[in-house]
Amino acid sequence: MVGICFQINDWTLVIEENKLYRQDREVSVEPRLVNLLQFLAQHSGEVFCRDELIKHVWDGAFVTDQVVTQSVFELRKILRDGRLDNTRYLVTVPKRGYKLVAETHQVRLDDTPYWKPCDGAKLPLENVVSSDGDSQDIHQHQETESQSVLPFPAAPLTRSVTAISEHVNSEKKKQGESFNSLHRWKLLAFDGFLILVLIAVIFSVTYQQTSTHITKAIDTDLIEFTFHSSRNDNNETESLADGISQKLMADLASIGDYRVQLNKTTFTTGILPGKAVNVHVEEQQNKTYLDVEYRSNTSNRVLFSRQYLMTNANLEHVLRQSSLDLMSALSVTITEAEMDRLMLGLPKERGLLEMLIRANHFINQSDPAEFEQGIALLEKISLAEPNNDYVLSELYIAYNAFSALNPELDLDDNTTKIEKLSQDLALRYSTLNEEVLPSRIYEALAMIAIKQDNKEVAAEYLTLAFKHRESAFSYILEGKLAELNGNLDKAGDAYSRAFFMDTSLETYMLSENLAFYSDLETVAYFMYRAVNPSEVRLLG
Repeated sequence: MVGICFQINDWTLVIEENKLYRQDREVSVEPRLVNLLQFLAQHSGEVFCRDELIKHVWDGAFVTDQVVTQSVFELRKILRDGRLDNTRYLVTVPKRGYKLVAETHQVRLDDTPYWKPCDGAKLPLENVVSSDGDSQDIHQHQETESQSVLPFPAAPLTRSVTAISEHVNSEKKKQGESFNSLHRWKLLAFDGFLILVLIAVIFSVTYQQTSTHITKAIDTDLIEFTFHSSRNDNNETESLADGISQKLMADLASIGDYRVQLNKTTFTTGILPGKAVNVHVEEQQNKTYLDVEYRSNTSNRVLFSRQYLMTNANLEHVLRQSSLDLMSALSVTITEAEMDRLMLGLPKERGLLEMLIRANHFINQSDPAEFEQGIALLEKISLAEPNNDYVLSELYIAYNAFSALNPELDLDDNTTKIEKLSQDLALRYSTLNEEVLPSRIYEALAMIAIKQDNKEVAAEYLTLAFKHRESAFSYILEGKLAELNGNLDKAGDAYSRAFFMDTSLETYMLSENLAFYSDLETVAYFMYRAVNPSEVRLLG
């Protein structure tokens, strides 16, 4: 298949070179992956099981299913090339196999958009020689070829100048000896006019393009996290990916100067995050893998990518190691003692940590049924570890958040649970000590103090919470405390900070209804207009 390539979406597969090309990218690919991609491209849209791929791609050699699965996984990563768009290439058809769903067609090597052969090559002359060896045919061929080739590249101005000569010669042949300088100057003047018009158009377009319109700006201290579930659309892997994303975000917010946000809203601004972290949980051959990838949006390059095998037995180690690796890639310095503090309060019994990660996913959903599913998981963990104050704090905050997000529901049973937890936590921490606690416990204690109108104690707990990390929930509590103190400007600033960190309807409703009702139209007018842009106030 000399000179034959395949166009696969925006990639060009050059089989002879074992390479993939697209704009500004050239990727060398292993021959086994090239053979696999070539076969799938030749049968685009068809589903092939592993045995069929072994038969056609590996010529029936002794190859395990794991080799096929790993090859497909590697091809997916190469074709995606760290991009965040939704372009699809290789998909898994459950219980059947794999297929290539990208737009694919066969092209010639000379027609590929990002790879061009040398333009200096010349065709041999032996094909021009006649059977009797007549050299006159060769001379005529060379003369015809030389007449048909332009001495300059065919750019717009060159074509215009060449057209002048062609017009003149044509007119001269028609009129013979009657052709004079007047006719010549008429033709030259007309062609000159066309050239001037062309120059004017080029100048006009160039002048207009010099006007700079700034539409986006990059914040290099902002990191946006995006989570992805398994390509099999497994809901369990989605909850794992989201929960792990939130854990990594919380760790980064606690150590270093970066600000973090989760990509879960359609709200857009002119500020783009300078860095992006993709968290992907994939299932392969009954094994679960965590992929963490860090990309710099300023250079549009992937700077860190690592895969971890996850099990219930090593989940805490994977969380710790992935957090350390990501911080190292981001040049964030962290000590072992600081890392130990970030892991405080995590459940120790096997299976409970995974349950907590999934719970963090569900209690961040807008659907009340999913939120209640997260609360049920937290209740189950608290029954298994009744003395785990971190889990009890998560549960207390979840109860209050659910009541604030669903003010129309009758939550008498929920209110009883909140009061019981409030009493237990307040009793355990009746006095402050030098013990370092997870930030979530400080936030829960601050909220208890705010609901009891104990402003001084609430301020102390909030100070400790902010000492370890900034979070949207802490800023909401700061806004509530500022309202109790009568400082509405500070309250508005705090709610706006929370909304900037987590721009979502849930943040707005928590700011409005958590602990007590806040009139955001008065306290945080910007937030109010962002969520209610169509409302019109009539002034009487």
